[in-house]
Amino acid sequence: MIAWAEFERAEPALAAFGRERLEDRVAYHATLRLDGSPRVHPVSPSFRTGLVVISCRAHSPKVAEFARDGRYSMHSAQSADDHEGDEGEFWVSGWMERLSPDHPATTGIGDDAPYDSAFYGLGIEAATATTYDGHTPLYRRFHV
Repeated sequence: MIAWAEFERAEPALAAFGRERLEDRVAYHATLRLDGSPRVHPVSPSFRTGLVVISCRAHSPKVAEFARDGRYSMHSAQSADDHEGDEGEFWVSGWMERLSPDHPATTGIGDDAPYDSAFYGLGIEAATATTYDGHTPLYRRFHV
């Protein structure tokens, strides 16, 4: 597994496509609940100091889930007027690691939130971009 900066160096076009579809947008982040069932929740990924970072409330039940099993999968959202996925889709998976609130990658994330936040750096293990040529899907894949 690698950091986002390493992914960018290994696959610059694929990483640029992914960043375009994730940064400053809502994405769907999947993890495993304590009972092993899946959980999907919206997140707003940030790209800082070579990492992709997400946050949640520090007292959310997800924090215990993330500590038990840090695996994740994240998929870009489609815009409201793109039900066919014509702008392309991006999916990434790997492992999350909790970051200290004073880690440089967390600067400015959730500063105006009325609650304490927990921050996670997402390691990259695999990524896929899907675009379409007419109705034919075209895939670009990366795996560590």
